[in-house]
Amino acid sequence: MSELTKIASILFKNLSDALLLSASEVSRLDSAPPLSQAEEKTELVSLEPRTFTKRDNYKIGDIVMVELIGATRPVKMRVSEVLQGSLYLAYFPRELKSSAREITHEQILGLDPER
Repeated sequence: MSELTKIASILFKNLSDALLLSASEVSRLDSAPPLSQAEEKTELVSLEPRTFTKRDNYKIGDIVMVELIGATRPVKMRVSEVLQGSLYLAYFPRELKSSAREITHEQILGLDPER
């Protein structure tokens, strides 16, 4: 019987410690301002797919969204030169113009919507 008493006292001690810890956490949450009064609000992300303005041909200086082979998402590139047919030379906006690469009209999804 004494073993049962020891087990019961250990269980009650652990239970009381857990309850005290929970009570202190709840009181800390109660003293925090409600979410509607939070200072910093995050922007909601739209789940709708982005739509890009597609053109028949692009001109030098246009910032376009390009789907590169092997990339997981479109990247921004600036058109630096219009080549024959549906070929363009484009480079990443934060890189040198000399790093331009050849892209096709089919790879261009459209104009950058942020511009």
